[in-house]
Amino acid sequence: MTYEDFLAVGLRLQKIEKVRTELMKLGVDVLNLFDPYDEIVNALIKEIYGEFGLDWFNWFCYESEFGQKDWSKAASYIKNDDGTLTKVHEAGEQRHAATDKEGNPICYDWESLYNYLEQL
Repeated sequence: MTYEDFLAVGLRLQKIEKVRTELMKLGVDVLNLFDPYDEIVNALIKEIYGEFGLDWFNWFCYESEFGQKDWSKAASYIKNDDGTLTKVHEAGEQRHAATDKEGNPICYDWESLYNYLEQL
């Protein structure tokens, strides 16, 4: 898939999610209305990038709010082997939610998501 096609699909999905959110705020039950469209996009992404790629795509879209989520609002922690927590980031600190093994940010915008999925 070319980046242009990937971006077109992603931006259309983002637009539909915005419409879905606005309708739900107005009290309109649209949960089942968009299901077929979601299924089509998920099938397409899974066919091209596999289950692992689909998981990253859905994480970017829904957990990362299409790369718009402000991850700096709260402190973040990692769980140690002994069950204790170690603070990794302070609240208010600029950061990305996902990083590679070297600590470089990944999947923070459409292009970085595309590049990551293409490498899988």
